[in-house]
Amino acid sequence: MNATTIYEEIQAALRRGERVAVATVVKTVGAAPCGVGSKILVHADATIVGSFNGAQTNSKVAQAALQVIRDGHSQLTRVHLDAEQDEAVGSCGATLEVFFEVLRPEPRLIIAGAGYVAQALAKLAMNLDFRIVVVDDRCDLADSQTFGKRVQFTLGDIPQTIRELEPDETSWIVIVTRGHHLDKDALRVALESNAAYIGMIGSPSKVKHIFKDLLKEGIARERLAHVHAPIGLDLGAETPDEIALSIAAEIVMLRKRGSGASLKTMCYLLEEEVHV
Repeated sequence: MNATTIYEEIQAALRRGERVAVATVVKTVGAAPCGVGSKILVHADATIVGSFNGAQTNSKVAQAALQVIRDGHSQLTRVHLDAEQDEAVGSCGATLEVFFEVLRPEPRLIIAGAGYVAQALAKLAMNLDFRIVVVDDRCDLADSQTFGKRVQFTLGDIPQTIRELEPDETSWIVIVTRGHHLDKDALRVALESNAAYIGMIGSPSKVKHIFKDLLKEGIARERLAHVHAPIGLDLGAETPDEIALSIAAEIVMLRKRGSGASLKTMCYLLEEEVHV
């Protein structure tokens, strides 16, 4: 299989939201079955695209790749090939130096709810390098014209669908459903995940009430402390578009590790330090 096919497979996997590893031979010692520059693509389910010219070799490299995918960091690894197991061409075995490159999809923004705030947020987030998934159980909102082709609309029970999406450390979850109880149920499931960000819309009194209920259900206080609720930055937002902007601003701030402070204020403080 040529490199072009592998790259096409990589693009397809990333579009599906999969994390994959590309294994490239950078050095060989001994009678290796493949040459420098040979590549294979390894999926998280252990399926392989390409070959290092041997089932045993492919399997051994794939197992190493799976560990790299789990660790999430690209790395250089030596893979020893045993001649007695028909892994090497000659009788003395061989060693491959393989560079494993982990490729991740764009961060995923999961929006629980498809109302006006969700619609406004999805439009803003399209330009923020997110794969956007909107989840709702209302058929009338499953309209491609509402969200556009770049947004994946998933119709189904909101809490259950969030669970099935398996949010990971590249996932950001925004909960803006149509009701108090649905928000709580969605938050409960979101807290089971490793999502990088969980935010929930609502007034301070509503948030306190939901947190109190979840504490009684056994959710750890420390876990709830990581929830961004009420969601967004204080922009004085009132309309759906303004609320969406405040949510998007908070996400960008956290993603870029900004302070959220006014740039004018920061400039003023710097001038004060210079004069001192």
